[in-house]
This record gives sequence, C-alpha cells and structure tokens, in this order.
Amino acid sequence: MSLKEQIRQKLALGKIIKFTVLAQPKKFLMLNGIKTIQLIWQRLQQSFRLMVGVPDYETYLEHMKKNHPDLEAMDAKTFYRYCVDARYPSASGGLKKCPC
Repeated sequence: MSLKEQIRQKLALGKIIKFTVLAQPKKFLMLNGIKTIQLIWQRLQQSFRLMVGVPDYETYLEHMKKNHPDLEAMDAKTFYRYCVDARYPSASGGLKKCPC
C-alpha cells in the first residue's frame, strides 16, 4: 500500500469519526455517550467472534440464568472446550487436522 493510500484511509477514518461526533455531540460529551461507544464496541466484538465461530460466553450465562436457574453454568474454559468439540468432533477428542 502506497503512502498516499495510507494517508487517504486515515483521512477518511478521521472524517467518519468527526461526522459521527458532530451528529450527536451531547452523547459523546456525556457519560451516556461513553456507555454507548462501549456497547457498540462490545457488539462489534461479539459479531466478529460469531463470524469466526467463537460463541459468546456472556450470552450463554444470561441464557442459563433465565432458562435454567436450577442448573450450574459451565466455567469459561469448559464452555469454550465444549463449543470447539461440538463444532469439530473427532473420535479421539482432540483436533488432529484442520476440519476444512
């Protein structure tokens, strides 16, 4: 990527941020604006994880509390291991080759 393209991308990103802040300046200057940005960032992270097949542990915990209050939820390590095993099953229980 050339230097001109890098500069052009940075300027475009700067304009997007500038117009986003100018569209609703009160939200970005108040604490509520920070919470909004944090929520947007969390949703983006969740979306990217789901795109690559990594489930969301927080959603699992909420589901367990709401629908199965009598059962104990798995810890994070056990939950992710369960999800990997469910997605890539193998006879020996390990991932020996790429599932593609």
